Amino acid sequence: MKGFRDFYPKEKRISNYIFNTWKEVALNYGYEEIDMPILEETKLYNKSGDEIPAQIYRFKDKSKRDVALRPETTPSIARMIKNNPNLKKPIKWFSISQCYRYEQLQKGRGREFFQFNLDYLGVESMQADAEVITTLIKIFTSFNLSENDFYIRISNRKLLNDLYKEYKIEKTKEVSRMLDKKGKIGDAEIREQLEDFGLAKEQVTALFNIFKIKNLNEIKIESKGLDELKELFSILKDYNLDKFIELDLGIMRGFDYYTSTIFEAFDKNKKFRALAGGGRYDNLADMPGVGYGLGDIVLTLFLESKDLLPKEASETEVFIIPINTLQKSIKIAEQLRKDNLNVSIDLLKRPISKNLEYADRKQIPYVIIIGEDELKQRKVKLKNMTTGEERLISVEDVSKVCRP
Repeated sequence: MKGFRDFYPKEKRISNYIFNTWKEVALNYGYEEIDMPILEETKLYNKSGDEIPAQIYRFKDKSKRDVALRPETTPSIARMIKNNPNLKKPIKWFSISQCYRYEQLQKGRGREFFQFNLDYLGVESMQADAEVITTLIKIFTSFNLSENDFYIRISNRKLLNDLYKEYKIEKTKEVSRMLDKKGKIGDAEIREQLEDFGLAKEQVTALFNIFKIKNLNEIKIESKGLDELKELFSILKDYNLDKFIELDLGIMRGFDYYTSTIFEAFDKNKKFRALAGGGRYDNLADMPGVGYGLGDIVLTLFLESKDLLPKEASETEVFIIPINTLQKSIKIAEQLRKDNLNVSIDLLKRPISKNLEYADRKQIPYVIIIGEDELKQRKVKLKNMTTGEERLISVEDVSKVCRP
C-alpha cells in the first residue's frame, strides 16, 4: 500500500540498529520503556493542532465509537498519567511506537512510521528540558554524527507570546500556525498571508526581524520565557553542548499543547525535513512535562546520506555445511547455539561451492564443513570467509575463534 513499508531482513537490521541505539541512550539516562494501544478515541487528539487531526486514520468501531490509529504518542502518555494519579514523580518514560498519518508523501515522510518518544514529567525546572535535549544530542552522536552534521534549534512559546504582545499582535495561535509554514513556502507568501489575516506591514516586518535574532541579549522586553531560555542555554553550555544548539525564534511547532521550550533538530546542510521535534507541555498531563519525537524514516535517510548505516551483513555468525552428516551436524549446531553463537545449517544438500557462494553473499564470517573424516577426528573444518584460512578445530574451540 502506498506510504507503507515492507521490512526485508536488510531493512529490519537497519531499523533494529536504530531502535537499539534509541533504547540504549534512553536507558542510560534512566528512562523506562512503555507502550500504549495502537487504537485510541479520536477526541484524544483534539489538542494536536490543525494538521494532525486532518491526517488521522479514523473509523467507527462496532460500538459506534469514533476511533483512530495513533498519529503520535504524547496524548496517549498524558492519558496514561491521568488514569494513574499515583505514579511516582518524576516520570521518565520512552517508547518506540508505530504511528500512522494520512499525509502527502514526500522524501522522509510516509504514512506509517516508527517514532521514538522520550518524556520527562513532573519537573518544572529547565534542568529537565536540558536533560531531554541532551538525550537527543546523545542519540545523534551515538550514530557517529557531529556538530558538523546536525544542530538543535531552540525557542520558547512564552517569549514568542510576549513578543506578540509587544507588537500588539492578536490571535496568536492562528498567526503561529501561519508562521509554522515558514521554510515550507516562501517568505513572500507568508508575508502576504499575514497581511491578508489583518496584520499591518509594520507588524509583519517586526515578526520577520524577530526571526533574525541570534543572541538573547538583543531582546530587551521583560519575559519569563526569555529568562527560561537564558537558563536553558546556560545549562547546555555547562554540559559543553552549546556547539550543537542555536537560538531560532522562527520555529513554532505545529502542536497547540506546547507552553514553553520548543526545539527541532535539523541536518546542517538542510537537505531533509526536521529530524526531531519537541518541547515543554505543562498543561497536557495535569503536570509539567517536556519531551520530543524522533521518526525513523528521515533519520534513516540522513544516516544513509552520511554512509553511517550498518553494512548489509547477515547476523548469522556460523554457517554449517554437512557432508552426509546432517543429523550429527544438527547436534553440533545446537551445541554452538548454547555457546550463544548464531548458527545456520544447510538443508538443501547443495554442493560445497554453492554453499560457500551463499555464505559469501550473505557475508557470514565463518563456515564449518562437517564430513565423516572430520567427525572421526572429533573435529570440524572451520573456514574464515574474510581471510580464506581453513583449519581443523574441535567443536569446543569454535566459539572461542568465532567470537573471541
